[in-house]
Amino acid sequence: MTEIPVPPPSLFRLFNRMGGWIVLLIGVFLLVLTLISQLAFNMAARFEEEGRAATATVRERYTTTGRDSDGNTTTSYWLTFDFMTQRKEEISLTETVGSSLYNRVQVGDSFDLLYLASEPRKVETTPGSNRTATRVTRIIALVLGLIWLLGLWKVGNWAVGAVRARRYGTRVSAKVLEIERSAVRVNNQPRYRLVWRETGGRRGKSLLRKKGDLSGLAPGDEIEVFQGIKYSWWIGDVGEAPDRQ
Repeated sequence: MTEIPVPPPSLFRLFNRMGGWIVLLIGVFLLVLTLISQLAFNMAARFEEEGRAATATVRERYTTTGRDSDGNTTTSYWLTFDFMTQRKEEISLTETVGSSLYNRVQVGDSFDLLYLASEPRKVETTPGSNRTATRVTRIIALVLGLIWLLGLWKVGNWAVGAVRARRYGTRVSAKVLEIERSAVRVNNQPRYRLVWRETGGRRGKSLLRKKGDLSGLAPGDEIEVFQGIKYSWWIGDVGEAPDRQ
């Protein structure tokens, strides 16, 4: 009987190996998005309370280009403009703007904006943009939150099921059917799954592994698995509870 012995991994380690790290990353991104939404909401509230309308005159317009983390070219649109507050204070700013505003105006043209009475250098070059950003980020956060909860529930159930099977499940023999190449790649290297069938006919698959981790196994070999309620778990993935060794 062929097997790959491992020390019994913890619940958290199994959770991560089953894709839980992706769920955790989504959770972190959700927190950041929620913070951004709250900041935009606070700024929108300030503009509604103390926003003052003004007409700005474009003095300069230009673009800058760069590359994102994927190597794609990105373009930023800049306007330098002047406006006068209701207190007759002249303000000159250089701000990034949306492409629609940038393409709509030329040097010498005017456009409407909002500024804060208490901080006139804080402006909305597109009036209402903070309120729009709040709505958009809240919708995205809601969708992302639902995905996060679903992922947490799904992967968490897998991890708990594996630990329960390791501790309480029946240990049975299974026959290896194939070493299946998955569509997942890590560091440009494909990952593989061990596919088996128990004597009772139920099929199962291992967690994702490097090909070298499964080099000692071949179709027809016998392995040992723990039977869970919905799935069976290979001892090479979940290990064996210390009190059952």
